[in-house]
Amino acid sequence: MFRSRTCLPIVLAALVAPAAALAQPRRPAPTPTPAPPPPSLTEDQARTIAEAAADAAVARERARAEAEATERDAKAAAELAAARAEVTALREKIDALAVEQGAIKAAADASAAEAKAADGDDYVKGGGGFTDVRLNLTFTNENMLTKPGETIPSVPGWRFGRPNSLGTLFFDNYDTRFSGYETLGHAIIYRNYRKGHVEAEGGLVIRMNELAERRIDLSDAGSYVLVSWWKDPERKDPTRFTLTAFPVSSDRMRLGYSYRLSWGGNEEYRRSSQAVPGVKLQVDTEKAYAFVGAKSSVLLDRATAEQVAKLAFLFGAGYDVSPMLRVEVNGGYFNRGSNELEDVNTEDVQLYGVSAQVAAHDGMPVSSSIDYKLYKYDPERIGRAFSKTKYPGGVTWLAMAEATYLGQTLKDPEKSGSTKVQSGFAADLNLRAMVDRVRARVDLQYRDLAFILHSVPSLPTFSDFPAGYERSPNFFAAVGADRNFDDALTVGAVIGVELPATLTTPTGLPGAQTTGESTAVIRNNGADTIITVLPPGEEAAPAYAFKFTGQYDFAEFFSAIVDVYFTYDPNQTRLRRDDAEALFEYEFGDFNQLGTNVTLQARF
Repeated sequence: MFRSRTCLPIVLAALVAPAAALAQPRRPAPTPTPAPPPPSLTEDQARTIAEAAADAAVARERARAEAEATERDAKAAAELAAARAEVTALREKIDALAVEQGAIKAAADASAAEAKAADGDDYVKGGGGFTDVRLNLTFTNENMLTKPGETIPSVPGWRFGRPNSLGTLFFDNYDTRFSGYETLGHAIIYRNYRKGHVEAEGGLVIRMNELAERRIDLSDAGSYVLVSWWKDPERKDPTRFTLTAFPVSSDRMRLGYSYRLSWGGNEEYRRSSQAVPGVKLQVDTEKAYAFVGAKSSVLLDRATAEQVAKLAFLFGAGYDVSPMLRVEVNGGYFNRGSNELEDVNTEDVQLYGVSAQVAAHDGMPVSSSIDYKLYKYDPERIGRAFSKTKYPGGVTWLAMAEATYLGQTLKDPEKSGSTKVQSGFAADLNLRAMVDRVRARVDLQYRDLAFILHSVPSLPTFSDFPAGYERSPNFFAAVGADRNFDDALTVGAVIGVELPATLTTPTGLPGAQTTGESTAVIRNNGADTIITVLPPGEEAAPAYAFKFTGQYDFAEFFSAIVDVYFTYDPNQTRLRRDDAEALFEYEFGDFNQLGTNVTLQARF
């Protein structure tokens, strides 16, 4: 800087001097002032400047090297991630291709077997094993607001085990006989034979229920022999004639459609200690079906004290009016054996009735209870009893309306030695809808007291209701919805109101320790009939219930389920007496119920 400032005047003077010399007379040039010499650097200053320059150069080189290394590492990481993603995608494609090839091979094998059978060669398949297995460990308390003995039935408290009837609300398990908390299984030995137009199946089905450490309850769960004649030996045309025989229990051949409203099962012959076998002949076409069937049982004739055979006859048909509309009807006649009342024990209790259903649907099939289906075990044609809900997206829906009329000959309470027909009626409306991963349901149901008690039959048993008995029907409505997340977590809630059926008698209920006018609340939400007697002078009132459910499917067949429910039931009563000598009396119990069930479940 010092040097540049010194030189600048000298340069300017050198440029200006010639011009001035031309404009003025020549005169002797003045002697220029010599420039001061630049200051010299000491050895230490020079060394410091050199070291600083070297450090700066080293820092720049190091920064450049680090930037290049970072860029190189980032590029290598990106290339590695891309390679891994490509390998993962390739593996998924290989797995999908393997699954697809397996499905193609299975379909090809099945088609080849069917073609072979159609050509006249024998086809025999089947196997033995277990299906419809339900394992449940439930931590339960049906009512956290009461102590043992304060409710009917009693709530023991917190425990592991199956909840009692208070743990199943009136809108639960509408289309099955089971509560959903059972541990049970079905052992099957199954064979299938096909040749040409003929197909034959047979299955020995044993249900293992009410498991205990030292006791297992075994029962027949619908063992069957089925023989079909197909119009098309390749089975592309669904037209066929089928004969199904139930050698032991024909309970799966029932009438009605919703299981809650079904009738004609084994409960119609609950007085029989023997099997109730049956047979059904059915024809199926692409749009319609029709069947006729028969059952029999052996009962004690009260008049002769001899065992006599009694028969039942069933029929039914259905037709798809359009792809969205189905109409169905079925009915039957059941001879249930002699009346147990002495003055009419020569008369048989005869039950008959008819059920009809109209179903409209779009994208959702017309549903049927699993308790109507025949169990199969064929490794070539595996069908899961409990398939996970599929969420195809979009909007699908189903609407079903059903009505049933029953007539039954019972003792005429107004005329000794005579009988009369007791009529019963039931109906329901079931709506189901799915919007993407949201499901919604609405259930409306009506049942009069004669329908609820038809398998008992009636109250007093085997007699029509006397003229002085007042009756009210059962009605309930429930609305629910749930939401699924990533095919794993499902959360939902249901809310409902129920007006229970009642029977009011002027002189006390038959079989109850009551005198004077009494009102009984009668419920049947499954296989059991529960009777609750109200305090004298009281009437039944609507009950309300709310239930929250969360289910997490953490594996193919395994789930963790949490249910929390609250009910307000002003019809809850309990027995009390003032001392050991006094009679029991009914008094109102706690109307509020807060319960929970936490279940670890496996179903396969």
